[in-house]
Amino acid sequence: MRPNTLIVLALMFASNLASAQHCRKVDIDKSSGYCTVPDPKLTPGEMDASLACSQSGHLRTVSDSEKSSILVAYGFLPDTSRSSGEFDHWIPEWMGGTDGPKNVWFEPHAGKFGSYAKDKVEKLLRQKVCVDHSMSVDEAKQALQHWTTLVP
Repeated sequence: MRPNTLIVLALMFASNLASAQHCRKVDIDKSSGYCTVPDPKLTPGEMDASLACSQSGHLRTVSDSEKSSILVAYGFLPDTSRSSGEFDHWIPEWMGGTDGPKNVWFEPHAGKFGSYAKDKVEKLLRQKVCVDHSMSVDEAKQALQHWTTLVP
């Protein structure tokens, strides 16, 4: 194996380890090595439930410096490709989730339980809470803690 290939593989492995150290073993996506939920010490979640299901077009206001701080806090390199994941609201905006480091984390796209899978679960929960009214915001917040069990 070429030396450059070994270095790239080592960096990828180290990045996965850095990410995985911020969550419980049970919360690691075995297909990618990344956490499926944010570290509650770094991103406990923050919301204003009175804004749940509001139709106002809320724009994300997470600054570039906040994004860089979030990457570093989670063990990613500051120059991590932003196309490899998204700065996601742990408690979704439709639930009243706020912007900022208490509620935003870097969620990789990779793996069975990457950001795209979580987006589908959030859409399902939003349907149940805001359209069908078959679930309360508090119930949806609880379900979010174990969102990987809701992946189709």
